[in-house]
Amino acid sequence: MHKKIFKPIKMGGATALLAVTSLISYAIGLGRDKVIAFNFGATTATDAYNASFIIPDMLFNLFIAGALAAAFLPVFSEHLVKDKEKAHQIANTILTGGTLLITIIAILAFIFMEHLVPFIFLSDDPELQKSIINMTRLMLPSAILFAISNTLGNILMSYKHFMAYSLSPILYNLGIILGVIFLNESFGIYSAAIGVLIGAILHATVRVIDTIFTGYKYKPELKLKDPAFKKIVKLMIPKTISLIAWQINLYIFTFVGLKLSEGSVAAFNFARNIQSFPVSLFGIAFATAVFPYLTTTISENDKEKYTEHTQKTIQRILFFTIPAMVGIMLLSKPLVQLILGGGEFDENAINLTASILFFFAISIPFESLVHILARAFYAKQNTLTPMIINLSAMTVISLITLYVAPQYGAKWFSIGFSIGFAFQVFILAIALKKELHKFKTSIFITSIGKILVSSLIMAIAILMLQNSLHSTNIITTLVQITAGATVFLITAAALKLEEISSVQYIIQRCLKK
Repeated sequence: MHKKIFKPIKMGGATALLAVTSLISYAIGLGRDKVIAFNFGATTATDAYNASFIIPDMLFNLFIAGALAAAFLPVFSEHLVKDKEKAHQIANTILTGGTLLITIIAILAFIFMEHLVPFIFLSDDPELQKSIINMTRLMLPSAILFAISNTLGNILMSYKHFMAYSLSPILYNLGIILGVIFLNESFGIYSAAIGVLIGAILHATVRVIDTIFTGYKYKPELKLKDPAFKKIVKLMIPKTISLIAWQINLYIFTFVGLKLSEGSVAAFNFARNIQSFPVSLFGIAFATAVFPYLTTTISENDKEKYTEHTQKTIQRILFFTIPAMVGIMLLSKPLVQLILGGGEFDENAINLTASILFFFAISIPFESLVHILARAFYAKQNTLTPMIINLSAMTVISLITLYVAPQYGAKWFSIGFSIGFAFQVFILAIALKKELHKFKTSIFITSIGKILVSSLIMAIAILMLQNSLHSTNIITTLVQITAGATVFLITAAALKLEEISSVQYIIQRCLKK
């Protein structure tokens, strides 16, 4: 039974699985936000909760994520084809060394947390700082668990095992929800932090189980002088620098937000979670599914297949994310009311979050494309080019956040975010162009044109419904979402957009399962 669940999956099936499970995960993730918003609103408490992720996330991204996302999988996959024992030694070293390193630093951070938080988060509110200190300490073990889980996740992808990889985010979100529901009365906002720890345990456990059904067997090893390990470290440095830049931006968002109106940090994070729904569902899912196959084409020196995989993924991502951008912009306030409204999340919180979300929506296609464009470089074991471009984009975002947002409000968090990612995609595309062999430009332009026409007709349909429906509630919002999606798909089918087959394939795979 377990072997039928945890097994290798072909690229088409992996794409469908990741898209469907991403949909479920983010639906549950929005349910998580609803539970937190209903119980705690957009307040100082939720600001503290969101700020408490900064240090644990920094630890994970600084020392592990860079190696995993950009360097480990291509190098591990390359050795897996030639010498499985050698590949397993590399994995053992990364898993052992990374876990030890983060554990040591997490312990030091726990000990010195009372000095770190006042230094990082300058605030005159002692209760706010106390909450951040306590919740950060609760969350620190999650960095260790994610180090283990994400290493295993990359091993699973190399073996084309996608089931546990796709299920783990669902379990993580469920852990947070369970923490708030069952522990809220006893621990208040701390119940959400405890839920993070529960979710991290579930995230790692399912991947451990799936790993059993691959050929990989873990044993403690630290072969730090191994040339393959040195290669991974060399490749990870640029990606790690990029992740540090992103973490600095998140810190700047939090730092500036804490000085703006109460709930600004929470509103930013709530809006970001809604915006990241289509990014994860289409951008990350499609790019993740194709990544192992891109690395294979590079190993086989098949330039045309590499280009074909890249172009088709770009077109599929845009097919889904351009209408998502338009729909979320038009329905920003109704969506926030539908997903987060009620309880402690009042009208002021809704308006603040909706204003941030409106401009966040513009970034959806751009951030989604970054995932495939960056992976196209990573497959060629080039992490330096994406790093340089990413640093430039992060600089643009941070400057807008620091110098414009304090003057004109929290909505400039998302405006700057969108400008930065649009800039990043433009430069990445120029840099990648020379790597693409026989890219079909005319087909690409035709596809984009049809997507834009379909999105425009969808927008007209939504606006007509908004004018005819004089009230805003769950039913009218769902009607507008359903009608907009239906009009888009019908128009796309009428225009004979090739990417419509992606929708048909995913539906067929779901019905088959």
